[in-house]
Amino acid sequence: MSPVFKYLSSSIGRKQIMGITGVYLYFFLFVHLTGNLGMLWGAEHFNGYAYLLLHTLKEIIYPVECTLLAAFLIHLGLSFRLTAENRAARGGGYAVNASKAGKTPYSRFMMLTGSWLLLFLVVHVPHFRFGAYSGISTVVYDGVEMRDLYGAVMHFFAKPWFAFFYVLSFALLFSHLAHGVQSSLQSLGLKHPRYNAAIPLISRAYAALICGGFSALAVWAYFQRGA
Repeated sequence: MSPVFKYLSSSIGRKQIMGITGVYLYFFLFVHLTGNLGMLWGAEHFNGYAYLLLHTLKEIIYPVECTLLAAFLIHLGLSFRLTAENRAARGGGYAVNASKAGKTPYSRFMMLTGSWLLLFLVVHVPHFRFGAYSGISTVVYDGVEMRDLYGAVMHFFAKPWFAFFYVLSFALLFSHLAHGVQSSLQSLGLKHPRYNAAIPLISRAYAALICGGFSALAVWAYFQRGA
């Protein structure tokens, strides 16, 4: 058995790969939130951002999207496998962090919140990335006809049920990140008595930043419906 295959077949190897894919996805959330803040500057700015990603940088963005999809699928698959192994060995719990410090309300609901987030992505990605279910008009930006992404965002966030679904999803994401970030970091070896107590605080602060930011944008867009 090769060292690489042996590593990938080991519980430690799978946990570390899950941690690496998790960190990559967490970083993407920060970048995505930063881009979405362009909504606050209006249609011209936000559609300009969309044009930059989908046209100017498309040769870079498409491979990045493929790596994100791969990271998500690997993370999802390993989470199910490690959870099943963990339950078989200990009768329950979240596989990545078996320490006493990791047994929080957030950790107990990881599979539930993860399953909801999968549902959210099934709705969100086709909707805003590919324009499914929208029928929103197009705009011309720098001579290129493209979907009016700003119009789509504002149109759907004006619907109370959609804004509620979005905010609820990010509330559940907060729970997922609050445990997932610290679990990923600890799986990658970031453990030391000097800062073990700080890692959960950092994890929850990051979760609050990401989820609070996305939720605030949704609420802001909802109250713009009369503007």
